[in-house]
Amino acid sequence: MRGRSHDEGARRKRAARAALASTAAAAISAAGVAPVRAEPTATPLRVRLEFIRGPGAEECPDEQLLRAETVRAMGGVDPYDAEAAFTMTASIERRRGKLAASMFLRDGDGHGRWFDGFSAYDDCKVLVTAMALSIAVLLDDAAELAAPPGVPAKPASPPAPPDGPCSPDRPCPPKPSPAPPSSPRTASPVRAPPRSSASPVAAERFRWVAGLGAVTGLGMAPGVAIGPALSIGGRWPAWSVALEVRGLASLSQEIDEVPMAASLFMTNAAVCLHRHVLFACGAVELGMLRVTPEVPLGAASSLRLGLGLGGRIGVDWPFSKSLSARGYLGVAPTLVGAAIGRRTNDQMSDSSLWASRDIAGTLGFGLQASL
Repeated sequence: MRGRSHDEGARRKRAARAALASTAAAAISAAGVAPVRAEPTATPLRVRLEFIRGPGAEECPDEQLLRAETVRAMGGVDPYDAEAAFTMTASIERRRGKLAASMFLRDGDGHGRWFDGFSAYDDCKVLVTAMALSIAVLLDDAAELAAPPGVPAKPASPPAPPDGPCSPDRPCPPKPSPAPPSSPRTASPVRAPPRSSASPVAAERFRWVAGLGAVTGLGMAPGVAIGPALSIGGRWPAWSVALEVRGLASLSQEIDEVPMAASLFMTNAAVCLHRHVLFACGAVELGMLRVTPEVPLGAASSLRLGLGLGGRIGVDWPFSKSLSARGYLGVAPTLVGAAIGRRTNDQMSDSSLWASRDIAGTLGFGLQASL
């Protein structure tokens, strides 16, 4: 009975400590307040640290911040030891748009001893600080976690034999009956949370991407132009590069009452920065305008080159790990513009029918796939 009550008291104390750690850490992750420096503990539990940044958390701080914040929360005591029997696995990954943190403690036999977790929206640093506080509160009392759970209490020592020999006037005390053998209770191990299949190294590696979409342009050709766009490039977690080709046809059938058809072929090179589902790019655009008049004396049939330097902003919404939809708005000041002029002859002087605008705009949307 005494051993059972002792185990129940220890479990209650561990539950209270875990609740305190989770509540305090959740409050810090919500409010973004740094933990108060604790008094150093005399015998902290030494643990081996495993820190994992899963998909969506590649830009979060590394384990150095978690180590430093834990030491600060424990008043300067470092509980981490690469040779320790206990292992603390701390991981961060993005789930449904939020950063989720989990901590799992295992003993030397691989049995789960403690688990905690909470989430935040975007602030990785605050979340890591909250994880450090939760770990520090747990490791503050090392005595109850040093022995595996379920170990039976040590039986009371038998009474000491009398000093002298037994006699009729001084009978010997009865011998205690041996306790029946009992199998030690085994605590059911807590199953460790599954690790993400994508390691931080694999998540940060380069991958090829290709895109297909449609583009609407204004100011690059007479009237509104529309057509397909094809791109190929490389993507890292935080930035990407791409080479894009476009073929646009003007919807205007005549210019200044002169029937003609205009088409535009463009090549763009873009460098983009990515933040979650948003991205921003700088781009260089080189275009070639082709005009085909229907009236021979109306306009010159020629190729005109144009050059622009601008940028774009957009949204890249993932459907899966290999497919996403994207839309963007681009603006490009014209450095070298194209123009359309009348055909010169004896009856008609040379004059301009159309010239590209100083600023051209594009609106694009499509799909992008990882190769």
